[in-house]
Amino acid sequence: MTTRGEASMRKQSKVRFTDADFTIRAVMLQDLLQIQRDDVAHGWSRRWSSEGELQRQVAAGKVMFLCPMFRNGGPVESPESYRCWLWFSIVQDHSSKGVTLLDVGKDLFEALPDVSETVELKRVIGIMFAGITAGCQFESIW
Repeated sequence: MTTRGEASMRKQSKVRFTDADFTIRAVMLQDLLQIQRDDVAHGWSRRWSSEGELQRQVAAGKVMFLCPMFRNGGPVESPESYRCWLWFSIVQDHSSKGVTLLDVGKDLFEALPDVSETVELKRVIGIMFAGITAGCQFESIW
């Protein structure tokens, strides 16, 4: 509920695995650069401090994976977005995986390739479990 003079607010909500918008999306470095530009333009908080830092940390030429965790809240007139887990390869060691949280606009998220084939999903699960057992690094993107 809002009072006079306040903007209507969208509430943050958890994305559950049974929800229609719970999907895993494949991204490449150029997609992350577009997400970074979109995040900066909208003032969203979970992003790299700069494109240079993103390129310094994320290995080019590798497929990475986004999975939504929350639907972000905010003014209803602002674009909808997700707070996603991003699993990626770290530049310094291509065998190491990094994981971080990243805000992604809903329209941009939905335009990314959906990882839905059984073989692809098994690959994603394998990467995540390998990262967990090998000590996947939670990366600070600031």
